[in-house]
Amino acid sequence: MAYAGAEFWDRFFRQRRESGDDLDWAGLWTRPFLAPLREAGVRTILELGCGTGNDAARLASEGYSVTAIDLSAEAIGQAQARFGWQARFLVADMTQRLPFPDGSFDAVMSNVAMHMFPDDVTRAVFAQVGRLVRAGGLFVFHVNSLEDRPLRARRLPARELEPDYVAEESGQTVHFFSEACLRELLAGWQQVQLVPVPVPHRKTGEPFKHVWRGIARR
Repeated sequence: MAYAGAEFWDRFFRQRRESGDDLDWAGLWTRPFLAPLREAGVRTILELGCGTGNDAARLASEGYSVTAIDLSAEAIGQAQARFGWQARFLVADMTQRLPFPDGSFDAVMSNVAMHMFPDDVTRAVFAQVGRLVRAGGLFVFHVNSLEDRPLRARRLPARELEPDYVAEESGQTVHFFSEACLRELLAGWQQVQLVPVPVPHRKTGEPFKHVWRGIARR
């Protein structure tokens, strides 16, 4: 298994819909990006791994023109039903060449969706982001950090496929990033900011997740 594919994510989002538990972190992921996006004069944004569309809709409500993609047709169907009047939603695989010309967007955003792949695929995804963002544009993202691995392992046992890349019992695959790894992936970008962000459990307040917040200028 290289990484979890469309079948896994369709099942994941279908189960979420049936349980009434939409995967939405409110403004946790988008709020820190609003000021940098505004300061950079961003108008068009591509979101990679949009899920059911909550973050895309938040950015659209701020006045941005948003195109959002996800591998899961189930997730995109839900997003279109709820937010199709606010943003453009497409079923597409970020690991493949996307059907947009070079420099098509002022910014690319991805929140906890780019850490699902082995190293070679991850490098290709980061390279594609560089192709899609115009000169002077932004790449804003959140990915799991190395510090997240023990937190996640407490509730989701996993086996290692590559260094810091694991497969969980559910079939989900997860890559955990060091700062050095991210800086290497972003070597061609300007003004790279990486901030470690601990995320408490929404109900208990206990340590739940740990991510890197990244902002890079093309």
